[in-house]
Amino acid sequence: MLRAPCRGTGIALRIHDELLAHRPEEQVSLLVNPQAGHGKVKALYESWGYETISEQQPSADGPVLTAKLRAIRAAAPAPGGTPAE
Repeated sequence: MLRAPCRGTGIALRIHDELLAHRPEEQVSLLVNPQAGHGKVKALYESWGYETISEQQPSADGPVLTAKLRAIRAAAPAPGGTPAE
């Protein structure tokens, strides 16, 4: 299977970042099941810079999901303002 030789090479992060590189938003969010992959999926996103912002349960019979947020690029200064230091 192709997946095993690609593990740990950074290919997934490069694809992820390229998909976001041309987006106009300053941030990206996602929901992840913290139990997926015995916690490895959540840990992967955290290693990519995502931070937990909340937990949500979209449906009464569904799992509790972790909402995560990550900057895509630095925030633009407000009109007439100066960039944050």
